[in-house]
Amino acid sequence: MATQKQRSEETRLKLLSAFRRSFLERGYAATTMRHVLDQTRLSKGALYHHFGSKEEIIEALFEHESRTTIERVMSQTDPTASPLEQLRAACLEWTKAVRDPDVSKIIFEIGPAALGARKAKAIEDRFSLSRIEALLNRAAETGEAEIADPKLIAAFLNALVAEAGLYTLRTGKDASATLATAIDALLENMRQAH
Repeated sequence: MATQKQRSEETRLKLLSAFRRSFLERGYAATTMRHVLDQTRLSKGALYHHFGSKEEIIEALFEHESRTTIERVMSQTDPTASPLEQLRAACLEWTKAVRDPDVSKIIFEIGPAALGARKAKAIEDRFSLSRIEALLNRAAETGEAEIADPKLIAAFLNALVAEAGLYTLRTGKDASATLATAIDALLENMRQAH
């Protein structure tokens, strides 16, 4: 038998899923609480138990989308590979993951438009930037590379990968080869400094 906490989390995920569908189909502005409640057959009380406003919902959805995309990417990297090889693989895999039209629409369009670019970036950085920095620190700790400023390099890599993803979406051209070349040059430079 499911506990109250489990039922509550199931309701929250059901709401997020319904709002996600509606945002993708109708857009943020046209999505209403009433529409989603009609679709889910949940009560207004259930909705407001989890979310106080539509803004809280888009923030939770954007956070969920960012976190699950990063987790999916990280789960596909080889855990026995060196930290820099894991980092390279994750960066390239992320650009593939955001080619999914629904993922890209939430991460690059709906979330930033509704939350503002600064808040969306802060949420995204919480999941991606911390992972990149952790891998860079591990590379330094294991002696794989010399990294003078892991925070700066992590921010640089994060921006590079995001721009490659946006470029692919805007132009339809696959930026993976160019991104791989840029990452390889950066990683090789850090290895040589060691």
